[in-house]
Amino acid sequence: MKTASTHRNLAIQRELLLVGGGHAHVAVIRHFGMKPVSGVRVTLLSRDVHTPYSGMLPGLVAGHYTHDECHIDLRRLCTANGVRLIHGTLEGLDITAQTVDVSGRGSLAWDLLSLNTGSSPALDAIPGAREHGCAVKPIDRFLSQWEEHERHIHSRAGPHRIVVVGGGAAAVEMALAIAWRLRQARPRAPDVSIALATAGQQLLEGHGDHVRRTIAAKLFESGIETHFSSRVAGATATHLELESGRHIECDFPVWAVHAGAPVWPREAGLACDAAGFVRVEQTLRSISHARVFAAGDIASLPEPVPKSGVHAVREGDSLARNLVRALEGNSLRPHRPQRQFLSLLATGDRYAVASRGAFHASGKWVWNWKNRIDRTFMAMYQPTALPAAVLAADEGMRCGGCAAKVDADTLASVLRAIAPGSRESVHHGIASAEDAAVIAPPPGQLLVQSVDYFRAFIDDPWLLGRIATVHALGDLHAMGATPHSALAIATVPHGAPRVVRETLTQLMLGARSALEAESLTLAGGHSSEGAELGFGLSVNGFVLPEALLLKSGIVPGHALVLTKALGTGVLFAANMAGAAAGNWIEDALSAMQQGHGTAVRILRHHGVSACTDVTGFGLLGHLGEMLRASGLGARLDMSAIPALPGARECLLAGYRSSLHAGNASALSSMESLDRLDQVTQALLVDPQTAGGLLAALPEARAQECVEELRNAGYAAAVIGFADGGLPPGKVSTG
Repeated sequence: MKTASTHRNLAIQRELLLVGGGHAHVAVIRHFGMKPVSGVRVTLLSRDVHTPYSGMLPGLVAGHYTHDECHIDLRRLCTANGVRLIHGTLEGLDITAQTVDVSGRGSLAWDLLSLNTGSSPALDAIPGAREHGCAVKPIDRFLSQWEEHERHIHSRAGPHRIVVVGGGAAAVEMALAIAWRLRQARPRAPDVSIALATAGQQLLEGHGDHVRRTIAAKLFESGIETHFSSRVAGATATHLELESGRHIECDFPVWAVHAGAPVWPREAGLACDAAGFVRVEQTLRSISHARVFAAGDIASLPEPVPKSGVHAVREGDSLARNLVRALEGNSLRPHRPQRQFLSLLATGDRYAVASRGAFHASGKWVWNWKNRIDRTFMAMYQPTALPAAVLAADEGMRCGGCAAKVDADTLASVLRAIAPGSRESVHHGIASAEDAAVIAPPPGQLLVQSVDYFRAFIDDPWLLGRIATVHALGDLHAMGATPHSALAIATVPHGAPRVVRETLTQLMLGARSALEAESLTLAGGHSSEGAELGFGLSVNGFVLPEALLLKSGIVPGHALVLTKALGTGVLFAANMAGAAAGNWIEDALSAMQQGHGTAVRILRHHGVSACTDVTGFGLLGHLGEMLRASGLGARLDMSAIPALPGARECLLAGYRSSLHAGNASALSSMESLDRLDQVTQALLVDPQTAGGLLAALPEARAQECVEELRNAGYAAAVIGFADGGLPPGKVSTG
């Protein structure tokens, strides 16, 4: 890549990295959204995009709440508060280099690190525990495994035995929630038994006798047998083995035993307690490393507190304030955990028990009280979406998607880090530092070139690099060319040199991951600093003349096959307004990362005659180009056109991409447009980033082709047929 002199505006100078989307970190995100610190970029690295609120988990299992009611949408929360979200899994921590390793995508740098990754039941000491049943934490994994097992229960006949292992609040609440759930689903099926197995001589240590008696009565009422002094020493497919030598028959154990720590904090050199949790001062700062903080289950305070969501929630505000003070160079303030706090234990049946010191109460009114508290907490982290009309009226909010240069030292270090590949036919590229790449074309083949560049539509540079690469390569694939090499064009926000280096490295690593999937060589490019993140590529490919696919190649009667669902434009417009659910955006991002190479090979196998990629002009705009070039019209089956999850909901709510108005002129090609509802019309012209291929092939091969595409992971569908009886470019819904 070329280099030149640099003008720097040190906008981003330091990185605050939050690892884990736990209860404490959601408070930190909200705090920094309300009171940002100048020059600090806040990034959340989270394995999950929807983080569960543990206080509502029993109610979710019992069936009183929906998934969305008791999960915080981290993508919406981060978007609303100006925090960058990286959806990934931490694999390791290097404190000396101040980086974290992220599965499948390299490392992230930090100046200040905060850990709130939670805990999991300590199962390694119990042979067979990981192979049988499920643990209550991580909660998302528990919910997935429990839902699968619940389907299994309802699909079989005969006795089934569930044992919840543990004697604390989590075990009791889970046993009662499961009992209530199954009793509502199978009121005439007494063949499912539920039991509790605890190593102690009583349940709920630390609670008063009245609370224990009330819970014991609820367990008896629910038909839950309790096994005291029953420490589990092993698990098999049919029973739990106890230390005493006895066993309890069990088809499915639910593990709610004491918390266990991950291995990576100790391996990284952080001071940990005997159980492996990160030792922190009363300020929540690591006792061994001043640039590292921890809260929630992963933290071990000088005076230990229970591993519960109550304490993690209360630590959030203290953590946020101390992170700000650390960034500003001020002294930290101690966190004062409550020694007595209100416990509200749900019993599965919209009844709850309250306990705080000598105070106790129970009844349905207590459950209503708990419900109000939980919903009030959740409302704090559910940002209000910007109305569609406001978004449309704001000329400054332009959709992303479809100076000064970075200095030579920074660029060279990034290129060394990403280690771009080489190819014999690239005579001069990045490695030789010439002014331009030199490529030798294969004999007898045509050179196919294209270029794409767009400003960021998402603040994760790795994902931007990957998706922009897939998007750029779509033009080559649509023409039947084999991609060969690429030149990158990168713009990174102004910042301190190491921040620019980190951003550019992530951008290029994302691009490399997509290039490697196609065996492409990065031959060079251009990089600069600017006001916002942007990326693109100039791509080269080769094709034999007889294998070239053109838009003009449609044959009358050929089926029209679309390889990806529509909706990226409206989803990311709604995302800017905080109106798109995180799982909708995750589904869209997954589709956008899906390359076209396999799809082209399948389409060729089934006799493709014409092809294009559906990008900025939307389905109708790109279809119109093909039809006019081929002198044909088309009949579309509107019910067959696939849409990404949430796309229709966002269109119905009035959200539109900023390119929608320009694309809407393509609707004039539709016959009987008034037959289509407004949502369908908008979907047809929604601009796509890294959208699918639109291909024409013989009708007799179409269904088999679609099945093969779907087996390869594409959301493919036959959406219509070419029609020689219609005027060129005209589209009918018949």
